[in-house]
Amino acid sequence: MKQFLTAVAANLLTIAICVVGGILLIAGLIASAGTKEATTVAAGSILVIDLGRPFSDRPAETPKGTFLDEALSAGRGDAIPLRAATMALAAAAEDDRISGILLRGSVSANGDGTGYAALRELRAALATFRRSRKPVHAYLVNPDTRDFYIASAASVVTLDPFGSLLMPGLASEQIFLAGMFEKYGIGMQVSRVGRFKAAVEPFLRTDMSPENRLQVQSYLGDLWSEVKRGVSESRGIDTTALQALVDAQGIILPAEAKAAKLVDRVAYFDAVLDDLQQLASKSRTADNARGTSATDSARAAEMAALLDRPTLPQIALGDYAPLAVAKERSFSASQTIAVVYAEGDIVDGEGGDGMIGGDALARELRRVRADSKVKAVVLRVNSPGGSAIASEQIQRELSLIQQRKPIVVSMGAVAASGGYWISTAAARVFAQPNTITGSIGVFALVPNIKALANRNGVTFDTVKTGRYADLFSLARPRSEAELAVLQRGTDAVYAAFIDRVATARRLTPDSVRSIAEGRVWSGDDAMRIGLVDSIGGLDAALKSAASLAKITGDYDVHEYPRAKSATEKLTELLENKPAPVAASLGAAIGAPSQATGALLQGRGAAAALARDITHELAVLLRYNDPRAVYARMPFILRVR
Repeated sequence: MKQFLTAVAANLLTIAICVVGGILLIAGLIASAGTKEATTVAAGSILVIDLGRPFSDRPAETPKGTFLDEALSAGRGDAIPLRAATMALAAAAEDDRISGILLRGSVSANGDGTGYAALRELRAALATFRRSRKPVHAYLVNPDTRDFYIASAASVVTLDPFGSLLMPGLASEQIFLAGMFEKYGIGMQVSRVGRFKAAVEPFLRTDMSPENRLQVQSYLGDLWSEVKRGVSESRGIDTTALQALVDAQGIILPAEAKAAKLVDRVAYFDAVLDDLQQLASKSRTADNARGTSATDSARAAEMAALLDRPTLPQIALGDYAPLAVAKERSFSASQTIAVVYAEGDIVDGEGGDGMIGGDALARELRRVRADSKVKAVVLRVNSPGGSAIASEQIQRELSLIQQRKPIVVSMGAVAASGGYWISTAAARVFAQPNTITGSIGVFALVPNIKALANRNGVTFDTVKTGRYADLFSLARPRSEAELAVLQRGTDAVYAAFIDRVATARRLTPDSVRSIAEGRVWSGDDAMRIGLVDSIGGLDAALKSAASLAKITGDYDVHEYPRAKSATEKLTELLENKPAPVAASLGAAIGAPSQATGALLQGRGAAAALARDITHELAVLLRYNDPRAVYARMPFILRVR
């Protein structure tokens, strides 16, 4: 007994030491995770934009960064809010300390935050910056179409002598899993409304349906036309000549790119750095002549060298953007416009990283509705849709806001299906010409693993009290009567979708059906058929919201959902809350190792294919609607 009590006491002491040690460790982390040293901008600085750092539609203003914030950023801390980026370029145009811009790297094509519509907004911001008569240099090695679309907006485009321009046009490749499911004994049964509602095709077919191929060809042509139009305007090249060059070459070598005036020169990076050094020196000389202190010049030699040239004053866009955002805040304004971001798959419940949880966003919208200072709302939608119930939940909250204050929707790269559903609460809808929208249709998806289980010796038996009690069981396929039940539910949701669109767009239900059927449209086409009101970005939507709310004078912009602080994130971790039902892929099937994660983030055909398959399976796991009814885009959009 004595030995037992001794052992218990020893264990309790060990536990106490661990708890105290843990508390001290956490306290030390918090103490050491103070706000980073204030960012300074030296005279003559070059604003460096690394295109490899992704952009996202989320609040531009985040809590002051700490090391703990970065550690608990859930993988999104590296992304730059698109609005923050455009605000930074506008501020840099007026900032005498910024002498020019350098664009380098390759656009990250992961997610919708760097879709072509987002890149168009960034191009517009670069054009605004150039009107300040400050140069924008772009240095490219092996740029693809996305890279060149944004870089062509620069005033000087340099291509590495050992590089090439990978610009063969756009292609959309889709993955079909039906053969794999059949091989392993996984069955898929669906009900759907809409000839173009092709979200179920990857699970049922081995190729595109004729309807799907038609819509892909249509909107891909619109995206490509916008790319050619942008490049043509920036580089002074005829679109017909550009198409002929692309078709003839595909991969355009440096000399050919220069001869075609796609680039201004062929040179190595050191030549670009020499030009930037001269530009910065000239700017510092002008500042000193105006009586500016030499402190900034001295600091330039001490700062971290982003470009491996310590004497060149430079600042990264990610560091400069928070300064620009803070400068724009109007704390004295009595009127506010709320910008609410809806980016990712729409899922039932709280959601997770890269998702729009119906419960979570509805809660944010209720806060906005109750805030008397908020006079108008801009909903920024960048979503392919998802759960029908979650979409309706969000739309209902938006409709309640619309009864009190105007709502304007700003569509990002994609605002389709459920993303369009939630947009129907708005008084006015803005989209870019290359936004992907529409997809007014629904489907129900119910898998079963009977063959797979039986093949491995697993069988099922059921007792039930109602004919359809096990309607959603994964243990067997559905009967014809059960499929009819699912179809009735799908038809009812589709009818509600049509009604929402008809009411919002002031169209007859029959006219909506003629443009619905699950078909995807480009922003240009959507405006032509009446699904959107105007072409424009987030800034245009803000101005429209202010006008509708009759706001005069200065107003502030508050963004939602509010970013959580490090303390809040740490508290959630310590509370050990269970993961949301619709967890991210990493949480659902095991987070990849560091090496695997690095490979998935890599560039090239193999890495792209691995990402596509992983993403396809991730979306399947995010299908969590209680009735298995979804308003989602026809497929995962991949444009290369």
